[in-house]
Amino acid sequence: MKQFLLIAFLSFSLCAEVFKVYTEQSPPYNFLENGKVKGFSTDLVEELFIKNGHQFSDNSIQLLPWALGYNKVLNDEHSMIYSIVRSPEREALFQWVGPIGKMTLGVIAKKSTHLKVTTPAVLHRYKIATIPDTASEKALLELGFRLENLERFSNRTSQLKKLKENRIDAIAFSVEGAFSLLKEMGCDVSEYEVVYVLKECDLYVAFHKDTNPQTIAFMNETLKTLTK
Repeated sequence: MKQFLLIAFLSFSLCAEVFKVYTEQSPPYNFLENGKVKGFSTDLVEELFIKNGHQFSDNSIQLLPWALGYNKVLNDEHSMIYSIVRSPEREALFQWVGPIGKMTLGVIAKKSTHLKVTTPAVLHRYKIATIPDTASEKALLELGFRLENLERFSNRTSQLKKLKENRIDAIAFSVEGAFSLLKEMGCDVSEYEVVYVLKECDLYVAFHKDTNPQTIAFMNETLKTLTK
C-alpha cells in the first residue's frame, strides 16, 4: 500500500502546476505585512502548494480588490482565489478545495448610532455599505435588498472610513475582518458592534473550473492531513 501511495505521489509530482494566486486584504485571513501576504488562510494555502509540488506564478500572491481577483479566476485557466465563501450560485463556476477556515458575515455599526435590528426587515431602514460581489452583499440581496439601495465600493478601508465618519449607518462585512481592519486604522473597536449576523460560512480555495480534477482531488486529500 505504501509503495502504491509513493508511486501515485511521484506520478502526481511530475504534473506539478503553476497558478496565478489571488486574494484580498481581509485580516486575519489574508493581509499585506512588510510587502508580503500573510494570514491564517495564506499559511494554509502555502503549505498546501508545497505539499503538492505546485508553485505560485512569479512566486507571489496578488492582493487585489475582491471583484477584480474573482473575475480573473473566472477567466484564467491557471488561477485560483482563496478565502472565498462557497455558495450555490458559485458552485459550478469553480472547482473547490476546502474548507480552510470559517467566517462570520455580519452587519457592523457604531454603538453611538444605537441601531436596533430585531428582524431582517429593519435593515432596510439603514444605509448599508458593501463590497461588490462578496458573500456579505449576496446575503443582503437574499434578504430583499436591491443593488441600487446599497452603498457599493470595492475598497474596504474606504468603506470603513465612511462608517467611522458617520457617512453610512453600517457595513456588511466579515466580522473578523472588519474589526481587524478597524484596529489597523487606529479606531477604538469597542465603539463598534455587530447589529445583525447574516450567516456563518466556511472558507474555501476556488480554482478555475477547467483545472485538472486530479489536481483538486490531491489538494483536498492533502488538506485533510493539514487540518486534522
